[in-house]
Amino acid sequence: MSGTNENGSKELEVMRSRARRLGLVRCGMILLGTWRLAMAAGPGPVETAPPALRLPGTVQPVHYQAELTIDPTADTFAGTLDIELLVGEKTSLLWLNATELTIRDASVTSGGERVGSKPVPGGEDFVGFAFDRPVSEGPATLHVAYTGMLNKNETNGLFRQQENGDWYAFSQFEATDARKAFPCFDEPSYKTPWQLTLHVSRKNVAVSNTPVISEIDEGDGMKTVRFAVTKPLPSYLVAIGVGPFDVVDAGRSGTKNTPVRIITPKGKAAEARYAAATTPALLALLEQYFRIPFPYEKLDCLAIPETVGFGAMENAGLITYRVPLILAKPQDQTISFERAYANVCVHEVAHQWFGDYVTMKWWDDIWLNESFATWMTPKIIDQWKPEWGSRVDKVVSRSNAMGNDTLVTARKIRQPIETRHDIANAFDGISYGKGAAVLAMFEAWMGEEKFRDGVHHYLAAHAFGNASADDFLAAMSAEGGKEIGPAISTFLEQPGVPLVTAELKANSDSVPSLFLTQRRFLPVGSTGSAKQTWHIPIRVRYRAAGVESQTRLLMTTETAEISLSPGAHPDWILANEGESGYYRVLYKGGFLDRLLKDGGAVMSVAERTGVVGDVAALVETGDVSMRDALNLAVLLAKDNNRHIIERTLRIAASIDSHLVPYELRQSYSRFIQQVFGERARALGFTPNPGEDDETRLLRSRIIALVADEGEDPVLVAEAAKLARLWLKDRSAVNSDLVSTVLRVAARNGDRALFDLFHAEAAKTHDRRERGRLLSALGSFRDEAIERAALDIVLSGEFDIREADVIFWSGLDDPKSREMVYEFVKKNFDGLMAKLPRDAVSDLPFVGGSFCDKAHAADLESFFKHRVEKLTGGPRTLAQALEIISLCTAFKEAQQPSVIGFLTQYR
Repeated sequence: MSGTNENGSKELEVMRSRARRLGLVRCGMILLGTWRLAMAAGPGPVETAPPALRLPGTVQPVHYQAELTIDPTADTFAGTLDIELLVGEKTSLLWLNATELTIRDASVTSGGERVGSKPVPGGEDFVGFAFDRPVSEGPATLHVAYTGMLNKNETNGLFRQQENGDWYAFSQFEATDARKAFPCFDEPSYKTPWQLTLHVSRKNVAVSNTPVISEIDEGDGMKTVRFAVTKPLPSYLVAIGVGPFDVVDAGRSGTKNTPVRIITPKGKAAEARYAAATTPALLALLEQYFRIPFPYEKLDCLAIPETVGFGAMENAGLITYRVPLILAKPQDQTISFERAYANVCVHEVAHQWFGDYVTMKWWDDIWLNESFATWMTPKIIDQWKPEWGSRVDKVVSRSNAMGNDTLVTARKIRQPIETRHDIANAFDGISYGKGAAVLAMFEAWMGEEKFRDGVHHYLAAHAFGNASADDFLAAMSAEGGKEIGPAISTFLEQPGVPLVTAELKANSDSVPSLFLTQRRFLPVGSTGSAKQTWHIPIRVRYRAAGVESQTRLLMTTETAEISLSPGAHPDWILANEGESGYYRVLYKGGFLDRLLKDGGAVMSVAERTGVVGDVAALVETGDVSMRDALNLAVLLAKDNNRHIIERTLRIAASIDSHLVPYELRQSYSRFIQQVFGERARALGFTPNPGEDDETRLLRSRIIALVADEGEDPVLVAEAAKLARLWLKDRSAVNSDLVSTVLRVAARNGDRALFDLFHAEAAKTHDRRERGRLLSALGSFRDEAIERAALDIVLSGEFDIREADVIFWSGLDDPKSREMVYEFVKKNFDGLMAKLPRDAVSDLPFVGGSFCDKAHAADLESFFKHRVEKLTGGPRTLAQALEIISLCTAFKEAQQPSVIGFLTQYR
C-alpha cells in the first residue's frame, strides 16, 4: 500500500439485482435493528467470550464463495457467503471477524447434515455462530446471508462515491476492513481461494481480482458477473469495483502476456494515457528482477476519486489508485506527475510478489510487504530511467526515515502487534522507509546478485503462501553467510538510528586505522538511552598517497578498528561508501572538512547528499552548531546539482518556524534572498524551452522558499499576477508551479483574492484543481481571512475529506497555527463525526507543530482521554508530545547559534 502518503491504496465495488434483490438492500437498516434485537433475545448464554484480537485458529477456511448485490446509489448491500472449512476439533461455536454486518441467516453443513446457527454478538470486530448442535472435526461449510453498509464518508470496507453525477462502489480492505464486506477470517495468515459473483446494474462495469468468466443478463436492468476463482489470497487483498467505468486497454506485458488495463471513472479515459504507456514496461522489469512470472491472470489499475489514509493499494490483479496519482489532463501530465505515478506503480506492482504472492503471517511482519516494495522502487526506476537520479532519491528517503526513527516513541520494524492500535501504527515511515534502507544496506554488503538470489529463493519457497521474518532471514543467511540473518535482526528488533563516530588512529607500526564507536542517535532533550549496539555493515572508501582504497567491517560491538593502507596518512575518509548504510557518521579530526573540500568533489552526488544530511542531522544532537550548518548551506547553495541545492534549502528553511526571533525576522528574509534569491529570480515562474527536468523540479522548491520566507517582492508580485491569470486560463501557469503560485499569492493576499479562490473551488469539478485551491484558502495570513477559511471546513460546502486541507495548510504559518489548534479543539466532536476514521487519527499532530511546554501540557490534557477513540491515537499523541519536547530543547540549545548567524544579515 502507498500512503498519502510512501507510503498505498485499495478499493473495490459490487452490485446485485433490482426487484426483490434491491428490496433486501434497501431494507438493510431494518434488518440490522431486527438482528440486534434478536441477538439480545439470543441463542441463550454462550460461555465463550469473543477473541481479544486474533481468531482461535482451531477452524481453517479452505475456500470462499461470495455473492454480493451492490447498488452504488444505495446505502447498503446484500451478500451471501459459503465458506468451506476444516474444523480442527469438535465445536459448537465459531468466531469470525465481522464489523457493521447484519446476519440474516446462517447454517453449517457437516457430514452431509445441515445444522442451524444463531449469531452471537462479538463487539466491533467479531461475530459468533452458535450451532444448534456441535460440529465434528473435519470438512464443513458455513452458509451466511447478510447485509452491510456502503459507506459514503469512509474509504475503507465497501464504500461509494459520486463523481460528476455518477455513483461508484469500491473496496479498501487493508488492514482489517474486509470484515465490513464479509464475515470472514480477516487475518493475513488465512490465505484461501475466493470465488466472487456480483449482481450489478447492466449499465455498470464490475471488476475484481480475476477475469470475468461469465456475464448473464438477469432482466429488470440487472446482470450477474461471475469471476474466476482467485489464487490463495488473504481477505485484505480481495477487491471489487462497480460503476460506469471507462476501460483502457494498455496491452500485454511479461512472459505470460499478462493483459494490463487502466479503469477510470466515466469520461476520463484520455487522462490514463501516461499510466497506460508506462505500466506494462514497469511490470516487465519487475518480472525480470524476480525471475518469477507475474503471479496473476491480469493487472487492472482502478482509479478511485477520493481516498483517505492511502494513495494506492496492491490488491492482487486489481491495484487501486487515488485519481490524482494515476490520471492527468494533458496540462497536468508534468514531470512531477510522471515521476510520482511511476514510483507508486512500481511499489504497488512489486507488492504482487512481496505481499500478494508471498504474504506475511501476521501484521508484525508488514515490513516484508512495505519495506520490500519501497526498496524495489528506486532499483527499478533507476534501471528504467537512470537520468531521474533515483539512487540519490533513495539517500534522501533514507534520511527522512531516520528522522522518524530518532524518536523514543518510534516503533521497531518488527513491533509486536497486541491491539488494533498497533496494526494501524504499523503502516508508518519505519515499515516503509527504514525497512527499505536496511534492505539496501545489506544488499550493498552482500552484493546485488547474492541478495537477488536470496530474494528469489525466499519467494519461490513460499509461493502463494505465508512467510515470516525468520523465513526471509534464513534465505539471506543461506546466500550471504550465517552472520547476515542475526545482523539484519539487530535492525528489525530494536528502534533507533546508529550514530557512528569515525576518527583516525595513528599506530606505532605506521599502519593507520580508523577507530569507530557506535551509539544510538538521540536529539538534544531526548529521554532515550544512547547505549545501543547493532551489527552494522561498515563500508569505507579513502584515499592515501594518491590511491583510492575500500575496506569494510561488520561492526558488532560498541567500538571497532579498521586497518587502513600502511604508510601515508589518508587525505580523506568516507565512512559510509555509497551512503548505503543505515547509520549517521560523526567525523572527528577534520575529516568532514576534507570530504567537503571543493564542494565534495571526491564524492558521488549520492554520497554528497548523504554527508550533508548527516551534518544537518547532527545539529539535532548538538554535535554540530546550527551556525556551522547554515554556513555549509551558504557554501553549497551555488552547487549545480538539484539534490545538493535542495539539501541546502532544507537547512535554510529548518530555522524559520521556531528558531528565528521576531526581531530577526527581516534578517532571516535577507539571508534567504541573498543566498537563494538570484537563482530563484533567474529561474522565474516560466519554464524555458529545452530546459532539463532537474531545473524544472528545482524551480518550484526554490521559488517557494524565496517568495515565502524570503518575502522577495519580485516573486511575490509575479505570483499574485499569475494566480489571477490562472483563475481565468489554466494554461497561464505550468501545472508543476500552480500550488506554489496559489500559496505565495494567498500568503500575501487580501479578502478579494480569498473570495476569488473560494468561488473557483466551489465551481470546479476537477479534484486536483479543487485541492490546490482549498490548500491556498488555508494559507492566507490575515486573521479574519483565516477564520473565514476555517469556517468552510465544517460548513458542508465541500467534501470534508478535501476541505480538511484548509486547517493543515494553516499550520505552516506561526500566526495562524494557534487559531487552527483552537479550531480543532473547539470543533473536535464535529470533526470526529464527519471526518473519516483515518483522518481523525492524525488530529493530535495539529498540536505537534508547537515548541513550548505550555502547549505540550494543553495538548496532552485535551487528547489524553480522547485518543483511545482514534485508531492508532495513543502513539500519535505520544509522538506529537515528544516532538514538542524535542523542539523545546533544540530551541534552547541552538537558538543562540542562529542569532549569531543572522546578525550578519541585519
